Amino acid sequence: RGSPIQGAVSLGQAFGLDVQDFSDKATTIKGQAADGAAMDVSSHPIAEGALMALAGAPSRTAANLDRAFMAGAFNLMAPLAVGIALALLLLMQSRKVEAAQREFSDSEQRFRLAVEAARCGIWEWDLTADQVFLSDVTGAMFGWGGGGIVSSQDLLERISIDQRERVRQALANAATYGAFDVSFRVPANQQGGRTIWVDARGQGFGKPGQDGYVRIIGVALDVTEERHAQARAQAAENRLRDAIESVSEAFVLWDRQGRLLMCNRNYRNVFSLEPKLLKPGAARAEVNRFAALAIKQDHPAPDGARGVREAELMDGRWIQISERRTAEGGLVMTAADITAIKNQEEARRLNEEQLQHAVTGLERSQEQLAELARKYEMEKVKAEGANKAKSEFLANMSHELRTPLNAINGFSEIMMNEMFGVLGDARYKGYCLDIHNSGQHLLALINDILDMSKIEAGKMNLKFEPMHLEDVAEDAVRLIRNRAEAAGLKLAIDFPQLPEIEADYRAVKQVLLNLLSNAIKFTPRAGSVTVRAEMRRDPLGERIRVSVTDTGIGIAKEDLARLARPFEQVESQLSKTTQGTGLGLALTKSLIEMHDGALDMASTPGEGTTVSFTLPVRQSQSQTQPSRDFAAA
Repeated sequence: RGSPIQGAVSLGQAFGLDVQDFSDKATTIKGQAADGAAMDVSSHPIAEGALMALAGAPSRTAANLDRAFMAGAFNLMAPLAVGIALALLLLMQSRKVEAAQREFSDSEQRFRLAVEAARCGIWEWDLTADQVFLSDVTGAMFGWGGGGIVSSQDLLERISIDQRERVRQALANAATYGAFDVSFRVPANQQGGRTIWVDARGQGFGKPGQDGYVRIIGVALDVTEERHAQARAQAAENRLRDAIESVSEAFVLWDRQGRLLMCNRNYRNVFSLEPKLLKPGAARAEVNRFAALAIKQDHPAPDGARGVREAELMDGRWIQISERRTAEGGLVMTAADITAIKNQEEARRLNEEQLQHAVTGLERSQEQLAELARKYEMEKVKAEGANKAKSEFLANMSHELRTPLNAINGFSEIMMNEMFGVLGDARYKGYCLDIHNSGQHLLALINDILDMSKIEAGKMNLKFEPMHLEDVAEDAVRLIRNRAEAAGLKLAIDFPQLPEIEADYRAVKQVLLNLLSNAIKFTPRAGSVTVRAEMRRDPLGERIRVSVTDTGIGIAKEDLARLARPFEQVESQLSKTTQGTGLGLALTKSLIEMHDGALDMASTPGEGTTVSFTLPVRQSQSQTQPSRDFAAA
């Protein structure tokens, strides 16, 4: 307002200048600032004098120049210092941001490494773009070999067909409620190796919109081993249950809190328990209360074993109950049925009582038995003495019995042969023949009886000397051949080349005569009798086996065993017409055994009989001592 000069003066005053004079022309005047400093103020009219431009500067005096320099330096350095400070502050803040970003990146990298080291993959499902980000581990699970971004459809096609719908449903629920949790199988043909099981868990990320969450972030775990372990554990548990069910004992298992873990059917049956009472987790006290109703009485085991007791059930059965603690502090109980054992114990107790009664009775009759034993011993001594006297009498009477028979046979033979002239009547010759034959037969019987009695009395001695069995056999056959031909039989010898043996000639000859006589006696007309021999070797040494085989009537199997006993005969239609003492085979067996040999017989009724005996080639030293001829007496 007012003139421009007045305005310039007022402006100068506003800037702290004390302006003395201004003109309407360009001019420079001296002034003084409010602080007393000299000022040079220049005025310039502009806009045709409508405006006045003023410019003030300190006067160029030395003091002013210094002051101006200092002020200029300050004015120059102050913004520079502020700029440097701001630059340093920005640099520090930038480094803090970079450090925070680096720390966040390291933390994220450590988290990824830790998660993936635990075979746990990371994934992010973008529902809007219908794409899934997979980490390296997650991508390897699905068979891609590494991480990356795949479409939802490609990912679902890697999942087993029968489980894709379940995954879609879990994803739809996650979009609505935020939580994602599903297990599925990735077939071997998708991931290039073995079939694996994956547990996928996630959570909605960010704030849900009108349609729910648009991003799901989560992890994927390879739980194949856990699934296999669960399957193996389940199979093992099934096998354990099957094994427990198959045992005959009652079985029940409680945990350390006294809760039921498992039991078998026999446990329910033994204690008559309802199945609804035996659910897993049932209290042991409650179950035992009902089980006690089935027990009539119980007591500790007889052997005092710890944790073992016996109980009688209401139905009469007996069980042995065993209880012991498990390593986890639980309790296992088994109950075995011992009814049969108890019954046996009762039967044994009754038997012991009966035995005790019997022992008492035996003790009462002990004196009677002792008396009977004494009487038996006396009678035995008497019988043995009588038998010995009989044997000694027969052995001593051999000469007295044979001498009269020799005279009868000798004189009847003289008369029969008419050695001193004709007898006269022809009938006398027949009578003489009958006397001679009867005497010969009686002599043979007496000889057998006396020989048997001598063997029983121990007075039969043999004389062992080298000999050929073929010579003995021919000698015996020659003596018996007339009888064989008269009976219409064929008699043959079949002997190979045999070594000499040590034996009693007369004894072996008598054995062969006895066997040949029996064979001829029991073989019908037109039959045959054959004498064979063969060499054998056994652990006892070299032996010769001689067999007499006939085609006679044969002997039944049940009669063979008793034929070699003294005075035994087999009654048959044919043997009833024959005569004899029955001592022939018994005497033969005794003579063979005195040679350290053996006699055996084989026969088939209607076909024939074979009687064989074996003799050692060499006798033992005790058998070959010099002895007198058994027939010398």
